[in-house]
Amino acid sequence: MKRFVIALFFAAPLLLPAWQSGPSFEVADIKPSDPSVIKMGKGRILPGGQIQVPGYTLRDLLMFSSGVTDDMISGGPKWVGEERWDIVAKAPAGAPDTALRGMLRTLLKDRFKLVTHQEDKPMSAYVMSVVKGAAPLQSSSATGASQCHWTQLDGGMRRRECQNVTMDEFAKELPNTGGIGIALPVADQTELRGRYDFQFEVGSMRRPAEGATPDPFDTDGPNIFAALAKIGLHLESKKVPMPAVVIDSAERPSAN
Repeated sequence: MKRFVIALFFAAPLLLPAWQSGPSFEVADIKPSDPSVIKMGKGRILPGGQIQVPGYTLRDLLMFSSGVTDDMISGGPKWVGEERWDIVAKAPAGAPDTALRGMLRTLLKDRFKLVTHQEDKPMSAYVMSVVKGAAPLQSSSATGASQCHWTQLDGGMRRRECQNVTMDEFAKELPNTGGIGIALPVADQTELRGRYDFQFEVGSMRRPAEGATPDPFDTDGPNIFAALAKIGLHLESKKVPMPAVVIDSAERPSAN
């Protein structure tokens, strides 16, 4: 059984213009969460393409479906960030994990009547560039959807292996990759336009104090910055314009 947190799936394009129509779930059941459940649970992908998403706010769902961080969302009624929902949905047979974002975008449009628009917003972010003089990344010969996955190694190390990935996709995926401490959005300024295969290894992050922001430098092995430098990529914190999502309107979903 595979599990995911809010944005474990590989990033799709950041936003689709005007929430254009796309793939959809065959069946989707949405109901208010049990009020005794304070935090969202872990989502699950079950055999047969069923997904379970317990205790998510509409804001959480928008973060996942659009590939943005919380500070890149504004507007909308107060309840979109407070009221939690349980969703059970069935994807079409054979649908890849990477299609789930598009299906969720369709679900939010149809069931929550969600209307948004995009605005550039100056904010703190990591800018990803190419290390001068670094060996070029390996061009991919793979076909099909882009993908990244973890392999657990000895000594608390983990290897991230990516195939058929663009740098734009990789930049959008980084803040949503659990356990590496990237809490800011990432802007791709590598000027690399191809698709690539690459891998890197990172150490396990030490548990931060309750309520503290994870420190990506505090690891038992190479942190994400050192790991990316080894494959010729550099992350630098800057304030840059990033495409943010503004919620124009939303409605609570009707009973199933």
